[in-house]
Amino acid sequence: MLKREIGLWRGVALNMIDMVGIGPFITIPYILKEMGGGRAMLAWVLGGLLAISDGLVTAELASELPASGGSYHFLRTAYGRAGRIISFLFLFQILFSAPLSMASGCIGFANYFAVLVPSTAHHVQWTAMAVCVITTLLLLRRIGDIGKFSVLLWIGVMLTLAIVILTGLPHLKLSAFTFWSAPRLDNKLAYTGLGAALIYAVYDYLGYYNICYLGDEVHEPEKTIPRVIVISILAIGAIYLVMNACIISVLPMQTAMTSQSVVSDYIAVLLNPRVAKFVSVLILWTAFASIFSLMLGYSRILYAAARDKNFFNVFSKLHSTKAYPVVSVLFLGGIATIFCNFDLKSVLQAILSIRAIIPFMAQIVGAVVLRIREPLRPRPFRMWLYPLPAIVALGLWMFVITSPKKHIGVGGLYVIGAGLLFYAAREALYLRRIRS
Repeated sequence: MLKREIGLWRGVALNMIDMVGIGPFITIPYILKEMGGGRAMLAWVLGGLLAISDGLVTAELASELPASGGSYHFLRTAYGRAGRIISFLFLFQILFSAPLSMASGCIGFANYFAVLVPSTAHHVQWTAMAVCVITTLLLLRRIGDIGKFSVLLWIGVMLTLAIVILTGLPHLKLSAFTFWSAPRLDNKLAYTGLGAALIYAVYDYLGYYNICYLGDEVHEPEKTIPRVIVISILAIGAIYLVMNACIISVLPMQTAMTSQSVVSDYIAVLLNPRVAKFVSVLILWTAFASIFSLMLGYSRILYAAARDKNFFNVFSKLHSTKAYPVVSVLFLGGIATIFCNFDLKSVLQAILSIRAIIPFMAQIVGAVVLRIREPLRPRPFRMWLYPLPAIVALGLWMFVITSPKKHIGVGGLYVIGAGLLFYAAREALYLRRIRS
């Protein structure tokens, strides 16, 4: 059996290192370019609004349905008879989105590693693959050891963010927050590109739900998980807004929009190149921490589904003495290593494309359905201002997937279609076996 060895602060540590990761250090130029300059702050604000709104929905589901697997468990329960199909589709997309998420961290790690070791700039794929293999090996251990290690990783993440913010605070300009008056350097209409910019901003916030995947390994999950989600989102949201405002205040906009290592360039301007290299080391630490946390959470989804007889039984296999899902960890690490060969920008867009509909939008609807169908079900945590968070989150996810520039919803529909075909084929095979 899985062991409950994660408390509030270990959970917060895991969630925060997952949320930060390499995201904000690589997406800033993308967001600035899409918005033509300082108006990009709106994308980060909307990204935070989406995260807290969707996070409150997730927190309510986690409090009433605390178990390993997170969204898999939520969807299966909320939709009744249809839950088996919808939860299967979630599981099917995890086979793509989970390794893609891990690969994005590994590729981002490799890009920043090239700042320290320029000779690796031509071998980014190999560096990313090596990071993925190392992370997989480190996760082959019991959850108690991982929980302690996550706190150590969290310290490195917080140190990185503290240096980036504190060095820039004396230079912070309040005008960085008044995005509505910021000029567009590309001469486009005021908020052209907001949908595309929001794709990258939302990616930076992803991970607030990671603690849900570890439900069977958390102390008092019905209370701890909602607290972890809310604390993580509020803390990271405040950090992101201040950090991005500092960078916008210091770097010339054209430099920030085109930089390959924007935070290192920012530190080099404020201090010196030697300190910038030290910060690059901390950014690598942060990226590695996120990859570690991602693989930890997703491995529990495959385990929970296999244990639930809704996936291949081999994924339910636990290590004989240390009680971790060994097959799930090795599978995810192997597929993520292959995905490290893809282009970073394509990987980021694919992650949102695949995940926006299932689980995010389906989960929001499921939470409302569950409220209506089972109003007396115990809910230790109820989303604040219900149903406003569900409406806001659903509306913003719809805005993301209908972004006309990126056609982001198409990829998700392809995966859902393939999942339905796979599910139908599996059910047909099962019925044939019964009849024979």
